[in-house]
Amino acid sequence: MNRICITGGTGFLGNNLIRYFLEKYPKSLVVNYSRHTYAVNPLTHKDLNDVSNFKSIAGDINNVLLFKETLEKYKIDTLYHTAASTHVDRSFLYPEEFLSSNLVGTFSILEVLRRIKKPPTMIYMSTDEVFGDVATGYCKEQDQRNPHNPYSASKAAAELYCNAYYHSYGIPIILVRSMNMFGEYQHPEKLIAKIITRCLTNQHFTLYKGGSVRGWIYVKDSCSALDLIAQKGKIGETYHIPPDAYLAVPQVAETILKATGKEELFDGYKGRRLKDDERYALDGSKVLYELQWRPPTGFKEGIHKSIKWYNENRWFWSQGG
Repeated sequence: MNRICITGGTGFLGNNLIRYFLEKYPKSLVVNYSRHTYAVNPLTHKDLNDVSNFKSIAGDINNVLLFKETLEKYKIDTLYHTAASTHVDRSFLYPEEFLSSNLVGTFSILEVLRRIKKPPTMIYMSTDEVFGDVATGYCKEQDQRNPHNPYSASKAAAELYCNAYYHSYGIPIILVRSMNMFGEYQHPEKLIAKIITRCLTNQHFTLYKGGSVRGWIYVKDSCSALDLIAQKGKIGETYHIPPDAYLAVPQVAETILKATGKEELFDGYKGRRLKDDERYALDGSKVLYELQWRPPTGFKEGIHKSIKWYNENRWFWSQGG
């Protein structure tokens, strides 16, 4: 019986991970350890209240006593650390929040693991943004980090602490970096969810100017990759989850507008995003060839699934329900 703990389980990736594990491993114990933030819908887990092998702990990862108690009480063997402040634009306004959540929070977890006799394997979820703007080529796992904003700096620093605790104390850690995820339960402040919800409510909208290129991956595919990496990846290694597609923001917008038939709602491009990196790019060959995994869901297919979910679950994002 797997005994899994997911930090930030009410967040976008964490929530999808919980649902992935409950469906794929119905005999496993899945524990959510999460605090409520502005980006969390309190009804996110309303359908999981009666699931016997799901437990939810309301706690901050900086509360080391409660977190240690949780890991020991439920005898956790695999820890997915997905809790993080992630919105780049907010990191310019509230850099201390990102330092506390992403770096100090990770440090707190590492200190707890250091004090457990048999610590669980920790899968640390990081980001392509730690490499900064990538003009050409693709970043390999051990390339030099060059973060350009407070969010990516906090994640890069947390990576270094994970690496240090693996080498210094033998804490079993695997680092994973992903690119732009999208899909069910994503907060509507994010690009794809924002465009979808605008289209579903017939709201006109604009986007920032620029052709920023990002790798895009359907969130359920990321869950599948994380599961495989935890099972077959090597402790102390770093892995890049390969995206399905690299697309600029206008291409993403066009795909959604065509899929919804709401091209008339788009009012063009205005202004520029604050200090936006032009391109992120990860070399995913390690996962593609060593672990034999590639994203099973194409970008357009993922977009159609997302549109369907947001249309059928307006309670999650619309005040009108």
